[in-house]
Amino acid sequence: MRSIRCSRPVLAAALCAAAATAAHAVPAGNGIQQGLGFDACTAPSTSTMQKWWTNTPWSWVGIYIGGSVRACSQPNLTAAWMNTTYAQGWRYELIWVGPQAPCTTFSHRISYDTNTAYQQGKTEAISAYNALAALGFGTALNTPVTYDMEAYSNNASCRAAVKSFMQGWVDQLAVAPAQVSGVYGSACGTYLSDFATLARPPRFINGADWDLDHSTWNISCISSGYWTNSQRFKQFQGGVTLNIDSNCANAPTAAGGHLYPNSSCIAH
Repeated sequence: MRSIRCSRPVLAAALCAAAATAAHAVPAGNGIQQGLGFDACTAPSTSTMQKWWTNTPWSWVGIYIGGSVRACSQPNLTAAWMNTTYAQGWRYELIWVGPQAPCTTFSHRISYDTNTAYQQGKTEAISAYNALAALGFGTALNTPVTYDMEAYSNNASCRAAVKSFMQGWVDQLAVAPAQVSGVYGSACGTYLSDFATLARPPRFINGADWDLDHSTWNISCISSGYWTNSQRFKQFQGGVTLNIDSNCANAPTAAGGHLYPNSSCIAH
């Protein structure tokens, strides 16, 4: 087992210690994924994941790796779970659910002050990086990580704070060893298009748009000129069997991808 360098500032010594002892479950890096996937609040057991791999069209899974607003416990989510499901063939969208917009009622919220919000975004990126290391991603170099930002009110100061927060998230993930920054949210209600105009935009998006249209090109409120180079996930249906959300991908997943060129996920 290789040792893991805690090369970034850490928020707690325990996170670094966990990273130092975690087995390397999957390779770092990413690959473009084209095709159907799902996300579930709690990672299913490895036996359930094997059944879904064998008997369904899904080939990747959204996994909630941490954050103060993550809604579910994750008893199955360990480096061993990652190792087993990766060997089964699964690839991953790794999702972090930290503080939410200041104009919401979530228990943890971003500051309205844009300078503070920027630093909060950087802090969340550091925490997400350490969670990846603890799950066995090593340095997590070039590993995609998605920030889950739920919908919020159309309020100018609120939108400005969230934009500043997301810039901090993007900038910190770009610190060596750099990860690939992404953001999930309601295509319209999280104002995902706001992030396309940042000085350094997120590298990919996941737009929730429950229109049952699989195509990642057809996402409400997102210009066809934004995130055009295999940079889009789309959550096209929510709350189906086993309480999963159904998604399509034409975007980077950890730690590699599966290409289905005829997939309806990439149809124009």
